[in-house]
Amino acid sequence: LALTKRQVLVQELPAVEGLARVDVVCLDKTGTLTVGDIVFDTLHPVDEDVLSASEIGEALGALADAPDPNASLAAIGAEYLPVDGWHRDGDVSFSSARKWSAASFGDRGSWYLGAPEILLEADDPLRERVSELAATGRRVLVVVHVDGPLQGEVLPEERTSAALCTLAEQVRPDAAETLRYFAEQGVTIKVISGDNPTTVAAIAAEVGLDAGDPVDARTLGDSAEDLADAVATTTVFGRVSPQQKQAMVRALQDQGHVVAMTGDGVNDALALKDADIGVAMGNGAPATRAAAQLVLLDGQFSRLPTVLAEGRRVIGNIERVASLFISKNTYAFM
Repeated sequence: LALTKRQVLVQELPAVEGLARVDVVCLDKTGTLTVGDIVFDTLHPVDEDVLSASEIGEALGALADAPDPNASLAAIGAEYLPVDGWHRDGDVSFSSARKWSAASFGDRGSWYLGAPEILLEADDPLRERVSELAATGRRVLVVVHVDGPLQGEVLPEERTSAALCTLAEQVRPDAAETLRYFAEQGVTIKVISGDNPTTVAAIAAEVGLDAGDPVDARTLGDSAEDLADAVATTTVFGRVSPQQKQAMVRALQDQGHVVAMTGDGVNDALALKDADIGVAMGNGAPATRAAAQLVLLDGQFSRLPTVLAEGRRVIGNIERVASLFISKNTYAFM
């Protein structure tokens, strides 16, 4: 009842006591450290002599004009409205594992939008510009054009980088104070995100977290054994797949930690289900809320210290009552 008054829905009562024993909290960046509302920032055309900013803008408007756009496409769609002459004849929806989406528009070719690390070649000089933008805390996507139809979920060999697109997120004003509270309580923080590692590290540093050297999870394996060493020594992870989030939680549990996982997206549901305590944001996906033991109804990250304190109060009360009964029974026996 005390937690419900503070906008925390307890779906499993033992979770309150469990959170009191948590010593590692895994956070997803979007929706936890940040508000979760993504807004369009800037379009950076690569070569306007090849593809002009206006043509790229029309392509982005057409890409965003999808039946069920994700948060990034919705932010782009608010900036670039669809125009006549772009008729979608094929598409590949976004996948958090694949990290790109695409659509084809007849003789206008196919357009891809997604993570630069996936869509750009390893030796592409544009990667340096991506790193510079990501270091400012922006989410960076690359727009790629291909002459010809889509090839399913396989990236074509010949593709032209059209532009970099940056999106901005607002850091939660209460995030720094909440993380400071956890540090005082001896709770370790792990930031696990599907975004660029440099972007995630910049956001983590902005809220006062000692990010250290961020790790690109694509260089790691997918099993708990493969991730054990990394999760023991690293604070910030980027480009993490849903399966890797789940494996990271298991790796920490195998090391004897009691793990809490927070998140709001469908890609967090597997990790929330396996964590000792799953905490979902009230504005998150239904699947995520269903898998969690605790739901922050108003989506305020600052509610977590209240839950931790309430759990420790319950544990303290149980210990004091147990101590009283032991003393009473010992006296009666004597």
